[in-house]
Amino acid sequence: MRDLQMWAQLALAAAGAVDTIEVPRSENGFVSMPISYKSHDRPLMKRDEDNNVPLFNISVLSYLIELTIGTPGQPVKVAIDTGSSELWVNPNCKTSQSTAQYQECLTNGEYDPDQSSTSTDLNSMNTIPYGIGTVEIEYYKDNVALPNSTIKLKDIQVGAASRSQDLNEGILGLSFGGKAPTADLRYNNFVDELVLQNVTDSRTFSVALGNQDASNGGVIIFGGIDTGKFTGKMTTVPVLGPQGGENLYRVRRYWVQLKSIGSTMGGSSKKYDNSATAIVIDTGSSLSTLPSGVVSSMVRDLNGQTDRQGNVIVPCPSSSTTDNTFDFDFGAVPIRIPYRNFVIEAGPRTCILGVQAATSGGVMLLGDTFMRSAYVVFDQDNMQVGLAPYANCGENEQTIPAGGVGNVQGKCDSSNSNSGNGGGGGSNSGSGNGGSGSGDKKDTATGLSATLAPLALLFWTLCISFMTM
Repeated sequence: MRDLQMWAQLALAAAGAVDTIEVPRSENGFVSMPISYKSHDRPLMKRDEDNNVPLFNISVLSYLIELTIGTPGQPVKVAIDTGSSELWVNPNCKTSQSTAQYQECLTNGEYDPDQSSTSTDLNSMNTIPYGIGTVEIEYYKDNVALPNSTIKLKDIQVGAASRSQDLNEGILGLSFGGKAPTADLRYNNFVDELVLQNVTDSRTFSVALGNQDASNGGVIIFGGIDTGKFTGKMTTVPVLGPQGGENLYRVRRYWVQLKSIGSTMGGSSKKYDNSATAIVIDTGSSLSTLPSGVVSSMVRDLNGQTDRQGNVIVPCPSSSTTDNTFDFDFGAVPIRIPYRNFVIEAGPRTCILGVQAATSGGVMLLGDTFMRSAYVVFDQDNMQVGLAPYANCGENEQTIPAGGVGNVQGKCDSSNSNSGNGGGGGSNSGSGNGGSGSGDKKDTATGLSATLAPLALLFWTLCISFMTM
């Protein structure tokens, strides 16, 4: 009887051990975390005088990771944002713009510092403005754990919102923290603490948002890079200082130099005039903000029109536009954004180009409409950004070299790419464009779990039968 019970316990332990083969995990100085997608409708902004103009709702994606804060741990989901520096949670869900957004806000979880035995009230408050919305926060220090791992950061500064407007998720700011000489903050942020607490070897991280049609296929790797998520050699460009007289409160962002913007349509390529610009790469922006002259040229090329609110209404993607791309040149490897990925559906047979024209003196941004077709490495140690065309040909995660990612070769070929003719590179299917294949360690682990767990359950059932005889 004891032998049967022992074997049953071992079988269950084996099944449990297999099921815990998940990211995030820390090895060789990096930690990999999955990005989950949440789609919600957001009304595009309009001016007060435009009350009689139809207001479009566009479906946008939030890119979230999960953290567990406090003791015992309280799980919360936060949006990754390379355009800001601070971690805060608990938005005021009542200010959501729709019932659906309100429900989504509630499902992201809440952190109550009074319910944590390790929280410390810092008796300090702050107000943070964003592109849309603001938040007022009170600072605490508490432990932050990464789910499905043994990693627990101690005494991380976290903002708990006391009030917010038009913000549906907490935010994990991934811009510059407290390290001199680029310090934005008077304290070390999440990226800093990963290094200081020996989880990662560098203040770097890589982001693959993946195709918008993929099912939660994104990944962020702190201190690491996945060469199975891009094609060609990684191009690196320097991070610039604040541009255009920008004087945002305590914010230093990932400004880079864009050499040109162009298009390839019907097999013919061209560059847009006056398209060279300094620009910010920002995961926290749904749309991209480009020079007004470039946007006007795009409108002409697409036979589109700009409405009174500034929305660019264009033909929806079709078989005739399959090979059309917008081309962003940073250096050695251009990032070609498929037309279908640069367009947002706003209603039946109504599509909006995922850009807006910059106002005079406004900040240029490459938001999610760009990043879904790019693999981007943010490197604070070497003050550079690495860029390559996004693809998905499996998983090959590794530590980012001390000297940066310049000339690191992606293992994917163009058939896996999410750019140009490559099709839906975000797919995790085993064949076709973007297929993972046998080299994908995540799929291998999942398959192993799916095989052994039912066998362990069957063995446990037989053990129960013997024990009750």
